[in-house]
Amino acid sequence: MRGTCSLLVLLVAISAGTSLAQTDSDPNDVVSPEAIILASYEAISRAPGEYTDWDRYRSLFLPQANLIPNIELLGGQFGVLTVQEFIDWLDAWYAENVPIGGSTDRGFEEEEIAADVEIYGDVAQVFSTYQKRLWGGEAAFGRGIQSFQLVRSNGRWWIAGIAWDEESGAGPIPESYLP
Repeated sequence: MRGTCSLLVLLVAISAGTSLAQTDSDPNDVVSPEAIILASYEAISRAPGEYTDWDRYRSLFLPQANLIPNIELLGGQFGVLTVQEFIDWLDAWYAENVPIGGSTDRGFEEEEIAADVEIYGDVAQVFSTYQKRLWGGEAAFGRGIQSFQLVRSNGRWWIAGIAWDEESGAGPIPESYLP
């Protein structure tokens, strides 16, 4: 009986977390796989002196979602992060390397340049080729591919997980993933 009660409490907590996150998201951000990925890039981008829109970013993910950065970003170590751990990690990086609002803060932009979207029922897999640059800049300082795993539930799309790699570690992006 104790295991059944624990399972019931866990399921209620997950459902409550999903319901709360859903009310925080802009319906336009979660209407399609393409929309939710665009929203994720917009949320993580920021002008100089402005903070990342973490509330918008969080609203795109299932409460149990995982992010798996390329190992070069984690100092050669493989790691699986929760959304909050990713936010904390990136905020700490900014604080140490380019303090937001400081004299070296030039902002950050990440944008999709091509995508391969596969949908079956309520699941989607998207290979999203991206580039990153300083806010308003034309020259990219990095490119890579993010593998998004998406699910549709309660009339909207959710990010269940993202794994990514960049050209700096994986080599040139294959032509089939470029515009």
